[in-house]
Amino acid sequence: MAGYGWAGKILRVDLTNGRITDVPTADYRPEEFIGGVGLNTKIFWDLGCPRVGAFDPGNPLIISVGPLTGLSGPFGRAEVCGIAPQCYPEELFSYSGFGGKWPLELKWAGYDGLVITGRADEPVYLSIYDERVEIRDASDLWGVDTFETQRALFDVHPEATAICTGPAGENLSRIAIILNETGSAAGQGGFGGVMGSKNLKAIIVRGTGMVKIAKPNEFLKLIEGRKAAGEWEVVRMQEWGRSPLCEDPARTEMVEKYRKKFAGCFGCPFQCNGFFDMPGVGQGYAMCADWFYGFFDPEDTKSTWEGNILTQKLGINNFDMFGLLSFLDSSIKSGALTHEDFNKIGLPVPKWLGGTATGHEFLKSLLYGIAERKNIFSDGTARAAEHFGKEVIDIYKTVYTARGYRAHHLETVGGVLHWATDTRDPFNSCHDHWWGAFGIKAGAPIGERFGIKDGEPIGEHFGVPAGELTTLADPSKTVYEGIERATIWVQHNQCIKDSLIMCENVCQPGMFFHPPEMDIKIFESKAFSAVTGVDMNLKEIEKAGERIWNLRRAVMVKREKRTREEDDVYDPWFNTRWYEPEMGPAGPVDRGKFEALKDRYYKMRGWDVKTGRPTREKLEELGIKEVADELEKLGLLP
Repeated sequence: MAGYGWAGKILRVDLTNGRITDVPTADYRPEEFIGGVGLNTKIFWDLGCPRVGAFDPGNPLIISVGPLTGLSGPFGRAEVCGIAPQCYPEELFSYSGFGGKWPLELKWAGYDGLVITGRADEPVYLSIYDERVEIRDASDLWGVDTFETQRALFDVHPEATAICTGPAGENLSRIAIILNETGSAAGQGGFGGVMGSKNLKAIIVRGTGMVKIAKPNEFLKLIEGRKAAGEWEVVRMQEWGRSPLCEDPARTEMVEKYRKKFAGCFGCPFQCNGFFDMPGVGQGYAMCADWFYGFFDPEDTKSTWEGNILTQKLGINNFDMFGLLSFLDSSIKSGALTHEDFNKIGLPVPKWLGGTATGHEFLKSLLYGIAERKNIFSDGTARAAEHFGKEVIDIYKTVYTARGYRAHHLETVGGVLHWATDTRDPFNSCHDHWWGAFGIKAGAPIGERFGIKDGEPIGEHFGVPAGELTTLADPSKTVYEGIERATIWVQHNQCIKDSLIMCENVCQPGMFFHPPEMDIKIFESKAFSAVTGVDMNLKEIEKAGERIWNLRRAVMVKREKRTREEDDVYDPWFNTRWYEPEMGPAGPVDRGKFEALKDRYYKMRGWDVKTGRPTREKLEELGIKEVADELEKLGLLP
């Protein structure tokens, strides 16, 4: 490692006994597992993949950055891993990511990762100032919302930045988030509830170090190349994120009256959020599903913004709120739920569902009820549906795809296969499926929005199927043959991006596509090599992504006894046609062709087709023989 790229230490904190130690990052073979989700998975494997509950003190909360974190560019992110309480019906080892400034400060403080175990007797927060690490009393912050928590901490630590959980996390909501600033969150997974279970309110960090680059001239040349190509500019690529992702009039009114500036992660050129300030409601930045309420009642601009502000303050996953409102909407319209059912669970019925409650009244009752654990939705929509019986559960399965996560980008066959083989909604970091290269032809509207030119041979260049036939827009024309190649390519690239770490929103195949001199894989390999001084060519960077994915699969097998049967999505996606807002009508998936696709997927991966588990031959090929040995010892190796 020679001190380049990686900070060199992993901080470990046991809240039960107050012990604070650090271990060398080198113990976790970063040249092979890189950082971020790869490093987190390696740490979890070495901890023995504990078979404990998400809210058990033995569940390790693992947060890691990558070798690119702390450098100028779209690299200011961290990955959170652990046993995720949101996963359903079984809690699974999973992942989530966030940006802002906190990841950079952790790196500058001298740490590549942070592992927190145990449970404090009373509420605490963790203070990290370079090598000075302390567990401090947070009793006065317990019950305080995330915005006020950060303000209070900054009064004491004016130069630091913070991540924290809100009342939802304190009360062990399974859909609680970890928030940084006003809009950057590890939203999916429920990791805010894991913090709450540990009596850990916040983590503040201040770093005064730097990231050493092995070959600075080469790295700068890479950055200059992206700027020269016009790809890394504030005014381009992420324009969609700076305006509300909902209908008018809320969309236009929020932009014209309340948007003050662009915002984003520290040090990133894109600034892909809008910063809004509505008097009487609050200020903050937002993009994508932050606007969940505006999808259902866009006439109510004030409630559209209030929905985002309240979820962020209380620490609630607003993407699951998008799913919850879709579920309630479908249940009421189908007659599976009635207004009386709302009353029984203590919810007023909003006007857009035929009731009399205002948006403010409905949101306040719903969101405070979740945060204070006073209604059934605190455990997420999946578990709430169980309270109503089979008809309502069947409706839930038309809104959610698998494992307790709302449907999200199912336009392509490859995307559905990715969903089936992951532990959560994977589309926080695998939009490659629909980015011109793998989901739609370059000339389609979504391709035009992101600057992909009609006819660019992106899929052909990477050796994967491309074009309209890979989508589910017309099931009679949808191609399943060869799609396993696309899914495997995307999964490996997902692992690479989430380990380096590169922001998903601005690191798509189409953005780097200037062959033969440059593409996304060339950039990843050259950036890694220039920063760390560890040479990694195209074949090796691909192998790193494959190694990380296989270790993730080994964790699923060891801890959760994962088999082929669990590699699935809910039945309705094989039986009905649905609508994707970006792409229009899609589906259904052909069950027989999908199972045959899984056969080819396992074979191409070098896994056992019957069980869907990695073979010894594949694991040894990837340099992780010890993983094969452990699985064999447990009788889990095919």
